[in-house]
Amino acid sequence: RKRAIVLGNIMSKAPMKLKVNLGPMPADEPSGVVVDGLRQLFDRGELCDVSFVVAGQTFMAHRAVLAAASHGFSEPLAELSNADMNSTTNELRKELPELQLEGINNPEAVRAMLDYIYGPRQGATRDYKPSSEDANSDVLRLAQRFQLPQLQDDAARWLVHGLSTGNVIGRLAACEEFGLTEVRARILEQLTANPEVLYTLVQNPEIRSVPAVLQDLLVQILTLLGCGKEGEKQPKENNGNNERRNSNSGRQPGQGKAPRKI
Repeated sequence: RKRAIVLGNIMSKAPMKLKVNLGPMPADEPSGVVVDGLRQLFDRGELCDVSFVVAGQTFMAHRAVLAAASHGFSEPLAELSNADMNSTTNELRKELPELQLEGINNPEAVRAMLDYIYGPRQGATRDYKPSSEDANSDVLRLAQRFQLPQLQDDAARWLVHGLSTGNVIGRLAACEEFGLTEVRARILEQLTANPEVLYTLVQNPEIRSVPAVLQDLLVQILTLLGCGKEGEKQPKENNGNNERRNSNSGRQPGQGKAPRKI
């Protein structure tokens, strides 16, 4: 009977907490697995449902990945989907539907865009190195068309790499075309700070292809020389003083200053 009472008292007590140590939680990187998996599917060309064709080269991709990368793909992908829905079974082609890239002539620009979207291969780092000015310009076109700001930044920064008097005019022209005002301003700063380089540049007939740049260079040079500040420092005189000065100099009242010889 006593044993039953003791057991009853034990059972009536509040539950006691128990601790079991299983060690640290394993690293959970599902996003990394998904990204690596998508990159592998892209490299193998598996489960692709859209393609880009440039200069005879075809690049396959996944619509969902493109749409997730940027809203810039939404409209052209929606047009492809509508075309698929309006096509009958007999009209469906065996090849993948193609996303048109008007104005793009360099296949490596499309490769650079897709490498940016899918990310580098596992263990690799993102490295942007276009082979030519034209390829970089096509990358800028794609980045702006599909709203890929980091890719545009990569292509914009490339414009200041390996800069020389032989390519600076073309790169300034690219800055004008794509509205890269910050890069353009930095290049102009370097030019105005180096008179020898500037003299070589203005002798190049190609400088006429970027008149706005030539005008800005002239303004910066004149500013460095102090031009345009003389009038700001001189106090304005009243009309009586002006007329008196003009009278003393033999000119009629109200007549302006004589032109300065250059």
